[in-house]
Amino acid sequence: MSSKSGLILTVQSLGIRRSERWLFRDLSFQLSEGEAVQVVGQNGSGKTSLLRSLCGLLPHGEGEIDWREVDDLPTMPIFLGHLPAVKPELSVFENLLYHPIGGEFMAETAILDSIDEVLLSAYTDTPARHLSAGQTRRVGLARLLLAKTDCWVLDEPFTSLDVEGCAWLELKISAFVKTGGSVLLTSHQPVNLESSPRILEIKTEGSRLC
Repeated sequence: MSSKSGLILTVQSLGIRRSERWLFRDLSFQLSEGEAVQVVGQNGSGKTSLLRSLCGLLPHGEGEIDWREVDDLPTMPIFLGHLPAVKPELSVFENLLYHPIGGEFMAETAILDSIDEVLLSAYTDTPARHLSAGQTRRVGLARLLLAKTDCWVLDEPFTSLDVEGCAWLELKISAFVKTGGSVLLTSHQPVNLESSPRILEIKTEGSRLC
């Protein structure tokens, strides 16, 4: 991992609105290397909107989002959304091959290794439309293994996974954090990592990092 500074992300006085209503305002927090932060809050509080905004997928109404720069380029996190970005007409292999991760296309051997690790080797050439919800989620998880980034941003990453899949992902997140990676995530279920994540609670009247 890159290590010009312990801080990878600084958010100051952030506000996001939906139509005429503010989801939240005045949100400030920092994310460091080797740290996991779990975003919590009531339904509709703006958890998903926050993650999407941090990744440049949704404009914010006010405040600043400052990703650490390395070699004059800002950190580019990988975003795994609640809904998998998987094209049903493409095979498992093609979904990974034609999805640029970290600004480059992956080598075939690396893709096959990631498919094997998420237990989809038997479905390498299967069109994604024939996969179950859990298998489709695993295609997205394979992208995490391929991504060359210092930060994972995960919106409900345990959705559709079975018990074994959830345990596997928790181990992968723990290992990524242990080697200096940073993780922001939401989850409706308990998250059991080697080191408990810090909690960022979003409230309409303000937000608090515990």
